[in-house]
Amino acid sequence: MKRELIALILLALLIIGAAINLACVDQLTHLVCLNLNRSEKAAAYGDFETARKSYEIGFSVWQSARHYTSVFLRHPDVDAAADAFYDLQQLLLQEDSNALPAAYARLRYHLDVIDYMEHPSIGTIF
Repeated sequence: MKRELIALILLALLIIGAAINLACVDQLTHLVCLNLNRSEKAAAYGDFETARKSYEIGFSVWQSARHYTSVFLRHPDVDAAADAFYDLQQLLLQEDSNALPAAYARLRYHLDVIDYMEHPSIGTIF
């Protein structure tokens, strides 16, 4: 009976940990995307200074979670997101308004994949 109880407690802890992880990833990607949206709107209006500041806030949110992301998220996904962040930063510094929409979309795609992969479903489990 003791073994079954310990197994149930471990299972409950794993489920709670998964729920906490899911909430953390949701919050992280949401905060980053909010700042990306602000940045993209500012860039669309030609206000590249505000666009860069909003981008930098979103990037700093992402960077502040790097200890978490390097432990709990798949490394290829984190690396792909980092590449997309730096590509977007380069285009913002160059003020390349033609290439920016694709760069924002690419970064959002990588963040969406990270968020999606943390949600349990048949596609993410198998």
